[in-house]
Amino acid sequence: MLKSKFKVLFLYPNLMLQTGFPMAICTFSAILKQEGFMVELFDTTFYRTEEITSDEARMENLQVKPFGMGDKFKHLRTREQMFEDLVGKVKEYKPDLIAISILEDMYPLSVDMLRSIKDFGIPVIAGGVFPTFAPEVVIAEKAVTMICVGEGEEVLLEVCRRLSNNEDTSDVSSLWVKADGQIKKNPMRPLRNINLNPVPDFSIFHEDRFLKPMKGRLYKMAPVETHRGCPYTCSFCNSNSQKDLYKQGTGERFLRVKEVGQVYSEIKLLIEKYGVEYLYFPADTFLAMSKDYLQEFTRMYKKFRVPFYCQTRAETINEETVRCLNEMNCHSLSIGIEHGSEDFRYKLLKRRVSNKTYIDAIKVLEKSNIMVSVNNMIGFPDETRHLAFDTINLNRQLNVYAHNAYYFTPYHGTPLREYCVKKGYISRDAQTVNITKGTVLNMPQFPQDEIKGLIRTFTLYVKFPEDRYKEISIAEKFTDEGNMMFKKLQQEFWQKYFK
Repeated sequence: MLKSKFKVLFLYPNLMLQTGFPMAICTFSAILKQEGFMVELFDTTFYRTEEITSDEARMENLQVKPFGMGDKFKHLRTREQMFEDLVGKVKEYKPDLIAISILEDMYPLSVDMLRSIKDFGIPVIAGGVFPTFAPEVVIAEKAVTMICVGEGEEVLLEVCRRLSNNEDTSDVSSLWVKADGQIKKNPMRPLRNINLNPVPDFSIFHEDRFLKPMKGRLYKMAPVETHRGCPYTCSFCNSNSQKDLYKQGTGERFLRVKEVGQVYSEIKLLIEKYGVEYLYFPADTFLAMSKDYLQEFTRMYKKFRVPFYCQTRAETINEETVRCLNEMNCHSLSIGIEHGSEDFRYKLLKRRVSNKTYIDAIKVLEKSNIMVSVNNMIGFPDETRHLAFDTINLNRQLNVYAHNAYYFTPYHGTPLREYCVKKGYISRDAQTVNITKGTVLNMPQFPQDEIKGLIRTFTLYVKFPEDRYKEISIAEKFTDEGNMMFKKLQQEFWQKYFK
């Protein structure tokens, strides 16, 4: 018999006003509720934990159309009030288990949250990308009792079942557990059949989490999982490390595609129950699917034709795939370019695609009504200003709605992080920051201020004619003169390109 009213409190440390939903927590909540467990949530999204939001940083750097979040989000509670509210939540709810999902950028806030409630003596299980790829770091935190390495659906469910029956959890597969002054590292459990997952439970989040800006307008938006994993091997991404983790741990292939019927059920519920008007497919590479699956998916989705956003690779774009995207009413699509030098991209990023492939893919997409954006990064290890202009020059050849430039971020679990450590660009314990907020690399050939200046002027270099480069170079500088020039060019850009 399960302990009556066993309570789980999810903590979600999130970037300020970064709306949308974490699929993992929504899925875990649905699974636990099916088993009769009680679930509640503490979410930091609507607290003032940063000076500006990631979307505001992108807007400032001319990468998204200017927008306003409305009066609804103007009066956020402070960071201090957030900790007061968290302590109050724990006192009132009295959870039997605290489950926290941690992204690397949010680890410092996660630690502060856990330390604020550690005196309650409630066991804490930490999961997510960061605990999976930096388990030694997370398990070393005194406020953490155990961590889940890899997928968490079955791990969390088993932990709740055992704790509710006052049973030992030290031998749960995929779990690292502190026991008797030691850390027990259990072997990986097999991959989850994602088609067994119930429809995610979005009800535990505030309804305002549905509101997300897209191309200058707020939509009622929600995600739908179609894939788990990615077939590609980019050195800056930890998706490839997930494949290696399970290949070595269980011998399984991490990449899976959800059955079309299951996707249909989730979309139907989102529209009928929550009134969603826009969907987001968070797959790393949405079009990484067989031709037959794409045809079946297209037939299914045409029953809804709700506008959606997805991201994919240039190699997956052709006349047939674009036809399917149009039939489904794809509104917005992102393609990762990352760097404009083929040689640099091949050798360091392990992204084996030619510039011609990018150019040809964009030309095919130009025939559609899809709003296309391309994603780039600046500040890679060994990069120089000259190499960064290879990226700018490739983007100048692409006729797309938006050219995004982000800071390269050396996440745990990626080959490029290890490369950065070996080269001395970061320390072994360097803490990353969000891809819109800055770089943590210290490279003599490409200083941080120079990287920052190119990020904020990237779109100006891409869109303005070359005879304006002298003005733009002034706008790179964070001086009175540079800031004044940037504001001047920024206004001109908004008027010309973001009417």
